[in-house]
Amino acid sequence: MPEGTKRNSSGGSLIVFAALLIALAATSFYNYLLFHAFTELVAVGIAIAVFTVAWNARTMRENGYLLVAGTGLLFVAMLGLIHTLAYNGMGIFVGYDANLPTQLWIASRYLLAGTFLAAPLLFRGNSDPWRVFSGFAGVAGVLLLSIFVVPVFPDCFIEGQGLTPFKIISEYVVVAALALGAVAVYRLRAAFSPRVTNHLVAAIVVLMASELAFTLYTDVYGLLNMIGHLLMVLSFGLIYIAFVETGIQQPYELVFTGLKSSEERLRREKNRLAQYLDIAGALFVVIDRGGQVALINRRASEVLACPADAAVGELWSERFIPPVERERFRALFEKLRMGDINENERVKMLVVATDGSERVIAWHHTVLRDENGAVCGILSSGEDITEQQHAEAALARANAKLNLLAGITRHDILNQVTVARAYIEFAGEDSEKPAVRDYLGRARSAVEEIQRQIEFTRDYQNMGVAAPVWQRPADLIRESVAELDPPAGIRVRVDLGDLEIYADPMVKRVFYNLIDNAIRHGGAVTEIRFSCVKSGQDILIVCEDDGNGIPGSEKEAIFRVTYKRRYSHGLYLVSEILGITGMTIRETGVFGEGARFEVRVVNGGWRGGE
Repeated sequence: MPEGTKRNSSGGSLIVFAALLIALAATSFYNYLLFHAFTELVAVGIAIAVFTVAWNARTMRENGYLLVAGTGLLFVAMLGLIHTLAYNGMGIFVGYDANLPTQLWIASRYLLAGTFLAAPLLFRGNSDPWRVFSGFAGVAGVLLLSIFVVPVFPDCFIEGQGLTPFKIISEYVVVAALALGAVAVYRLRAAFSPRVTNHLVAAIVVLMASELAFTLYTDVYGLLNMIGHLLMVLSFGLIYIAFVETGIQQPYELVFTGLKSSEERLRREKNRLAQYLDIAGALFVVIDRGGQVALINRRASEVLACPADAAVGELWSERFIPPVERERFRALFEKLRMGDINENERVKMLVVATDGSERVIAWHHTVLRDENGAVCGILSSGEDITEQQHAEAALARANAKLNLLAGITRHDILNQVTVARAYIEFAGEDSEKPAVRDYLGRARSAVEEIQRQIEFTRDYQNMGVAAPVWQRPADLIRESVAELDPPAGIRVRVDLGDLEIYADPMVKRVFYNLIDNAIRHGGAVTEIRFSCVKSGQDILIVCEDDGNGIPGSEKEAIFRVTYKRRYSHGLYLVSEILGITGMTIRETGVFGEGARFEVRVVNGGWRGGE
């Protein structure tokens, strides 16, 4: 209900109660007993109405306040009705004076104050309705027994003297208890609508004023007694608006308070999630199991040139996948539903915008399931890599041209090197002068170094050309051993399990060079061992041999491009290949006991290894 309608409803009810108060006040000048009976019956009727709402909502309640308050007011109404019948002059209870109705009044006030104190305490509890009912019935029964059967209830009014100290003190105690009840309601205001909270607090405050008026009268037919009863009617009128009128017109603000707050909380979370999705740079699309778009964020809407409200409900494959990709998408969608594809796998796919343009999107797909575990849709997060793809294609074409040029140039240079080496050999055979032979030997060494340098550029050129892939070092080592064919006295042992590393396709050269160096430069090597060991979140691939080892002064120099050119660039090439995917290598062996190379594979760059 709109706020304006709510205010009009409350205002209309207050006008009705104002007219009722005026009519009741006028009745008091005609016959006070009639006035008293009407005021008490109005309060009793409202209390019964509150109980009716609370009791019928007992199976739907989201908190215990309404149940406790409604049940308590029912028994307050019962005591109030007996008080009305026992009022001085009614002549129903023979042999009693004005003390009886005053005792019943105080008993009902204690029960009323107790109700407003107990309701907040049982607010969060899942109270059993019949236990609450029995509890209040027991308290009301004890109060009646203490007045009628076992007269231990203190006197509250003495003819000719007026109110007793017990009655006056009791009114102040009741006022204090009601004040605590009002504070408790205010502290629980988040559980009710402002309409309920405001009217309930106001009702308790007016009720406190009513009780204070009842501490001052000396005549049960006096003005202060009348004012107290009028304030009581006004208080119950506010309770009527808070509980009965609101419970009927706006049940979500009273009976289903928890549900309403949950819905509001869910709505806020949904709006916040929508904001997060809209400001994200990635594309987010939810496709239901029927293949229709269920959700799309702002970035996806921009890339597809289609408003979100127009995209929702459309068949994704028919509207946003080009015909050439549709069969592939359907197969992918079906495999995702069946769980045949790794959800973390990155899938590139074309999408077509409403203006006809095509974009390349790299998608990550996640299967969505309902509470029963059944697949209910696919959440796809994507990145527009169209420009990146164009740049990579251009770079690949440029690299291909450079590699072609480098290959041709290298081929021509090596041909000339071969010619130069042949002429050097011919010249050496024809010359018998020692000095000339010495010069020719140096020239031969220089040409051979040129040849090694040129061959090294071929290997270096190929690094980073292809994208890194997952590879099994154990397989690469066995292939390298087969190509190198070590001497019979050298054994290569591999203990890497199912370890895989994410590395450049040339990583095989790493293991090839490590084995080759051990064979050629390790001395009396009989065994080369490959193993792995965890190091924090990383893993170390260890290559050890039982040869001579590396002197301490050369442990870092061996990985430099200038180290002993006569031994080529093997270990420098090894460190460069590993560095492409963030791996490092170092030598940690003890000189004289053998070499030990440790390849560190960082977390995320390895898997398996158990």
